Parts: sequence; structure tokens; C-alpha cells
Amino acid sequence: MHPVLEKINRPENQSFFYKEIYKPYFTAPFHFHPEVEILYVQQGYGTRYIGDSVKNFSPGDLVLVGSNTPHVWSCNRAFYQKDTKLRSKAVCIQFEENFHCEKFFNLPELIKVKGTLNNAKRGMRFINGAQSELSSRIKLIPKQIGMSRILNLLTILDIMASTEDFRYLTSPNYMQVKINNQDARRLDIVFNYVLNNFADEISLDAVSSLINLTPHSFCRYFKSRTNKVFSTFVNEVRIGHACKLLIDDQLNVSQICYKSGFNHQSNFNRQFSKIKNMTPSEFQRKYWNQTLYENY
Repeated sequence: MHPVLEKINRPENQSFFYKEIYKPYFTAPFHFHPEVEILYVQQGYGTRYIGDSVKNFSPGDLVLVGSNTPHVWSCNRAFYQKDTKLRSKAVCIQFEENFHCEKFFNLPELIKVKGTLNNAKRGMRFINGAQSELSSRIKLIPKQIGMSRILNLLTILDIMASTEDFRYLTSPNYMQVKINNQDARRLDIVFNYVLNNFADEISLDAVSSLINLTPHSFCRYFKSRTNKVFSTFVNEVRIGHACKLLIDDQLNVSQICYKSGFNHQSNFNRQFSKIKNMTPSEFQRKYWNQTLYENY
């Protein structure tokens, strides 16, 4: 496993890190860093993990991740297939929470921005008009030099602090959960195991042994670090995959149930409704009517 406490190599002649990512699939492990991050997905789809949030992502996904909040964007299995033509593309911006000056965000004009950067520890996904305005400004950054780059970033943060077009991603009390470098490394092992095996039966014995814990200790450990029980996490991953299959519209609901790791359609329907607040068929109809993206 790669180290999960990420070191941001900011260029010496720039005040913040900016990178355009274009790869067959996103490769970063479940990681965290002191810097605040903005990630804007332009191509690719899969599952996004931020803190205790497990959600699907697709092109247009634009998220603000707070300092030291664990996160990863994991592409769908289709991106890992040999000879696939699928590609992933994103823009990543990372900057210090105090912007190189301890009292900078204490300025009266920036108090709202300071509050937003603190709230971003829960993860914030921007939608509707805010998403459109923010993505347009993000695309300008590589064309800018000098003061204009800084002013544009500050404008982006001001838009984020002023809009109501966003959704928090983690549960309300997630910021109380503390994760260190060792925890993130362990959780990365667990997450990767679940991502590679969710379609099969996942036993507590098998997954707990990966990080040298007994099943009972593992359950307590996972709940204390993610604010949710392990079975809930597994079901969220499975339902996320089911959503992708429903959107592809190549299989019926019964087939999707078994392809997603469920043994009984009644349990699949129950878990789907619990997580998505609608049945699989309702999800599919609403998606194709283009009314679902805000909650997807």
C-alpha cells in the first residue's frame, strides 16, 4: 500500500497546488492531508468515499474536502478492464487552510470563507448554478498567472461560502471522528478489499484478519473510525454498484440484485430503499427523467 498521509508538492513559485489529472482511472488510495482540496471530475464514474460518506460520482462532480478529512474517488470496475477505452479526468486544487498566513481568514471580509473551510471537513458537494459557475472559474486557472490566479481562487471560495447550492456529504457528527495515518492505512486495506469482493460473500473473519484484529475488535474499530457499522458500509458499496447497473439498463432488477452481492431480492430492495429512499425501479425512472442527479 502507498503511504496514505499525502505530501503535497506545491511548486515553489505558486501559492497553491493545481493539477489536471488524465488517466485510465484515478489511482490515489484512501488518504488525507492537511491541505484543503477542491476536486472537479470531468470524466469518469464510480464511488466517492469522504469520511463516512459512500456515494456515486460521475462527470460534473465538484467537491470541497476539508483539512485532514480522509477521501478517495474510486473508478468503476469497467475502467480497469484490459483494452477499455474509458478514461478518467479531473482537476485537483489543494491549498493550506490558513493560506500561508495564520490570521488571513480572520479578516472580516473572509469570515464566511473561514467557516466554510471548517465545515468542509464534512465534505461539500456543489450542485446546480453554483456547480456551473465554480467549474467555469476552475477551468480558467491554468490560463492565469500572478495575482489573477490568487484572486480567482479567492472568488471560488467566496462563491462556495455564499451559495446554498451544496450538500454536505458526511453525517453531522463525523467531525468528531479522529483518523490518523495508521487508521487511514488500515481503512484503505479494508476499502480495497470490499471494492474487489463486494459481489461475493464477505466474512468478518476474512476482513478482520487483513488488519490483524479479531472480528469483534474489528467491528468496534471500524465503527469508531467511520461512524458506521461495517455491514452498512458494505451495503452502501453494493447499492452504489447497483445504481450503476440500473443506469446502464442492460440487466433486470433481479439480475442486478445478484450482480451486486445480494442473495435475496427482498433484502436487496429493502437495503436499496433504506439507502436511496426509493425502490430500484423508482431510481431508474427518476434517473432517466434527469431529476435524480442532485441526490445521486
